[in-house]
Amino acid sequence: MADAISDDAIFSVDSAELLAAIRAAATGADIDPDAAYLLSRSGLLDDNELSDAGRALFKLAWVLRREGDAEQALGQALRQLTPFQVIEQELRGLGSVPEEGVLDLLIQHRAAPPDTTVFVLRPWLRWLSKVGIVAYSTKLKAVRSLVPAPEAALAGEVKAIAAMISPRTPYLNVVKLRRVIRQLRGKVWWADPHFGARALEELAEELDVSTVTEVCILSGDATNVLSQRSGRDFQRFANEMSIKGVSAEWRVDASGSRDWHDRWLADDHSAWNVPPVNTLFKNDYSEIYPASERPPLQTWWNRSLPRTT
Repeated sequence: MADAISDDAIFSVDSAELLAAIRAAATGADIDPDAAYLLSRSGLLDDNELSDAGRALFKLAWVLRREGDAEQALGQALRQLTPFQVIEQELRGLGSVPEEGVLDLLIQHRAAPPDTTVFVLRPWLRWLSKVGIVAYSTKLKAVRSLVPAPEAALAGEVKAIAAMISPRTPYLNVVKLRRVIRQLRGKVWWADPHFGARALEELAEELDVSTVTEVCILSGDATNVLSQRSGRDFQRFANEMSIKGVSAEWRVDASGSRDWHDRWLADDHSAWNVPPVNTLFKNDYSEIYPASERPPLQTWWNRSLPRTT
């Protein structure tokens, strides 16, 4: 089985290839799978069709032929990819960092393959420097993060989905989760052994009910998870979703059979590793990042029992 494509494809696909893929999407030509993945993750493609942001970038790059502006817009769009977010948030405030240190940081966060070398990293760093995301000294072989403006726009109206949950940015942490929720389509899954009903507020506020058909909550059976209050909250949530044409169900995977411990937020086409909801509000450190492998959510769901309290 071929390896699943992930955000680290950015180290093997350069900006020229990504802009060429934008043109291919606009003209109906075939698109390289790695480029299609990266553009979809960045909000520029939707089912291999250009999004509003993608069409704006196509016009900038291929109609107006404003190469510099197109590179800048592409760089902003790609900022939601995990490698970019590691650079932006982890290097912020550290000053100049040796490129070898940047590489180790990326590998630590699974944002780059373990066998990545600085020779592979350097072209990417030079491009990030060109589009104003980092300052990279080819002489000193050092990198410094450039803090982006909070309102920095992408190619259209799309904003970056950050991957890192940091104690230094408590409000932005919630914003990052909401941006992930907004892009979910079809059947939405939230699997968390210690699912907190506080997450229902985020789903109710941010789900696009015009494109979501079901919400499936999967939790463990701890008493504090299945409290009367969380049961009431879910019932209100399910009723509201029903009015909007979306079905919602909460099932319980009992501790005796449950063999999973992580947390995922997923839809028909994507899956994200997410921190406990309480982490977002307690300002602990964690991450949101695309799952390297989709968990067997349907299998877990089938063996679980509907919540009754």
